[in-house]
Amino acid sequence: MDRTYPPINNLLEQAAHIVRSQKKAARTLEPTESYKRGETEELIKFANANGLWISLSDLKVEFLSKGGENEVYTGDNDDIVVKLNNFEYAGDDLENFFIRIAAHNKFFSNVPYQMIGFAYNSQQEFCAVLIQPYILAEREATEDEIATHMQALGFEMDYYDEYHNSDYEVFDAVPNNVLYGIDGDLYFIDTQIRLRS
Repeated sequence: MDRTYPPINNLLEQAAHIVRSQKKAARTLEPTESYKRGETEELIKFANANGLWISLSDLKVEFLSKGGENEVYTGDNDDIVVKLNNFEYAGDDLENFFIRIAAHNKFFSNVPYQMIGFAYNSQQEFCAVLIQPYILAEREATEDEIATHMQALGFEMDYYDEYHNSDYEVFDAVPNNVLYGIDGDLYFIDTQIRLRS
């Protein structure tokens, strides 16, 4: 597998398929809370079989910050950020993570995620390794700018940081997760997205 120039989301799609297959197999045998464990085991097998382990030292990145689910690093040329995502916000089912990333890339395609492999973070948690363009920002977006943008995408506001359309809920759309770029565009770099129940 050539990770130097992979097709966009190819690895993401393969990993999502593995998770969905594991979930279908486990659905009749196990309670929901054990989905994540089985899905993680299958992704580790997939990483081992395909040489998908990422070494941060090989990527030549420097630590930037840590949030609830991501350790964030910046690349050598400051043109990308690398995020080690520990699946914390996926809940008991990793499929939620893949739904969120695919929806993010659909709605916020000017700052897409690309999955390049797997790693263990500084806490030794199994993680997806994602890259995203590094955004040159003039400032954080305002709540009004975020609301206007989300409404233009067909979302209705529920609260100042939560929106929905017929299929998805977007939340944590707060100024520090949405940047106002030097080009005048908004960049939603770290919101949460889930399917509407």
